[in-house]
Amino acid sequence: MVDILPRPSFLGDMGDHSKKKSGIAMCVGCGSQIHDQYILRVSPDLEWHAACLKCAECSQYLDETCTCFVRDGKIYCKRDYVRLFGIKCAKCNIGFCSSDLVMRARDNVYHMECFRCSVCSRHLLPGDGFSLREEELLCRADHGLLMERASAGSPISPGNIHSNRPLHIPAYKYSVRLCVTA
Repeated sequence: MVDILPRPSFLGDMGDHSKKKSGIAMCVGCGSQIHDQYILRVSPDLEWHAACLKCAECSQYLDETCTCFVRDGKIYCKRDYVRLFGIKCAKCNIGFCSSDLVMRARDNVYHMECFRCSVCSRHLLPGDGFSLREEELLCRADHGLLMERASAGSPISPGNIHSNRPLHIPAYKYSVRLCVTA
């Protein structure tokens, strides 16, 4: 959030040149002194001219009416920050709304609708068993078929579970339970 602060010495030091230079506000955006009546402050120590505080991505001017974010020394509006740095669905690569229910598998987060077996497209629901192999979700049935084919000497990848083309697959198994978070 942006705070608008009256410059404490704006009226008090007009003509008093004995003030120390260390008390002068410097704009983070342009590097110049801020002589304006109001200073825009982002986080505890970043001060800006009103004309300098804008999103690094879309150049939208930011003020006390909007939320802004600081990352790697750059200021972003909420929309661009979420688009660039927000968590995205591991399947569709689209971000989440605060009201979305999500499914998690290890470090991956999915929309409820995207949480499907990558082989048969079966929608996986809370309580269903599944595995995660090479970043691909597998329902219990397709995981079983995969293990059966692998033990028969035909290692295959999840994307080709119903083909006869042999491919290398790691020998470890993931067995994770679904969890729903808000």
